[in-house]
Amino acid sequence: AKHDEADKNISAAFEDLSKLMEMAKDMGALSKSITQKLKEKGSSLTDDETVMFKSHLLSLGISDPVTKSAYGSGMTYYQELAKQLAEVLEGPVQESGGILSLTDVYCRINRARGLELLSPEDLLNACKVMESLQLPLRLHVFRSGVTVLKLATQNDEATSTETRQLIDEHGSLSAEQLSPLVHIPVILAKERLICAEQRGLLCRDDSVEGLRFYPNLFLEKLD
Repeated sequence: AKHDEADKNISAAFEDLSKLMEMAKDMGALSKSITQKLKEKGSSLTDDETVMFKSHLLSLGISDPVTKSAYGSGMTYYQELAKQLAEVLEGPVQESGGILSLTDVYCRINRARGLELLSPEDLLNACKVMESLQLPLRLHVFRSGVTVLKLATQNDEATSTETRQLIDEHGSLSAEQLSPLVHIPVILAKERLICAEQRGLLCRDDSVEGLRFYPNLFLEKLD
C-alpha cells in the first residue's frame, strides 16, 4: 500500500512538473514576442517605455539565454553574456536607485534564466567586461569590498552632492534612515554616506546609538 501511494505521489509530481514546463514555454514565447516587438518599434518607443518593456522581460524570463554550449567558455561567451545582462538588467537597476548589489543581480538573473543557471564566477567575469563594451551598466567595488552593478551614467560626485543635500534637509541621517529616501538597501546607503564623507562633504558620529552622518561644517569654516 505504501509503494502504491509513493507511486501515485511520484506520478502527481511529474504531472505538475510537466504543467510547469508547459507554462515555462508559454512564458518564454511571450518574452520572445515582447523582444521582437521592441526591435520592430525601434526608435518610436520612448526611453521610459523601453525600460518598462525590459523590466517586464526580466519578470517573464529570458527566452534565449546566452550559454557556454552556444559560445564556448572564452571571452566571446563573457562578452555576449555581458550584453544580455545589460539588456535585461538596465531597467531594474534604474528602478533601484541606479545601483544594485551583485548578490541581487545574481538572484534576479538566475530567476530569469530558469534552468540555465549562471555561476557566480561567470556573472562576475561578464560584469567585468561591460565597461570595455561601453554598455549602460558598470561593475563597481567599494573600498569595503561591497560589489555592485550601477548605471554608467551615475556620477559619484553628483550622488555625493545629492546625499549632502538630503543631510542638510534632515540635519543628520543614519544608513537606515537614508535607505528609504533613495530606495536602496541599507548596506548600499551606508556606502553612499561613506563616499560623501570621503569627499569631505560629511562627517560622522559613531556612538553607542549607532553611526550617523552630519554636514561637514569644519571644511566650510576653513573655506
